[in-house]
Amino acid sequence: MITPELVKEKQCFNFVKCRICHSNANPEITIKKMGNSFGVICNKCSRSFTDSEIDLMHNMFTAFGGYFSEMSDSKEATYSKLREIAKDYKTRDKNTDTIEHEIKTLHSAFLYGIRPQQLVKSLKLLTN
Repeated sequence: MITPELVKEKQCFNFVKCRICHSNANPEITIKKMGNSFGVICNKCSRSFTDSEIDLMHNMFTAFGGYFSEMSDSKEATYSKLREIAKDYKTRDKNTDTIEHEIKTLHSAFLYGIRPQQLVKSLKLLTN
């Protein structure tokens, strides 16, 4: 016999985490193909990132660990990381137009909650 308590719909599944930001999943999730497998993406990440960005982040987090915005607890920490990356680019006299190909830099930016477009625009502003 099934009782109403067993059929009651859950609002949040604490054991299912978004593959990008590690937030708890809720009934409004998206399942996307990432690499050779499938993963759960929360509504916020699904709206915020393109499919190619989600695939890129998933691959980086699988290879190097972490998740989006893991290291950032404030806007100041994020801005500080942007300034650090910009300073590194200035001292090494690197071209900011090729930032999309710098895997280590992109992974570090993702850990601090910096989106790819935000990284490119911010570096151009901070290095000029």
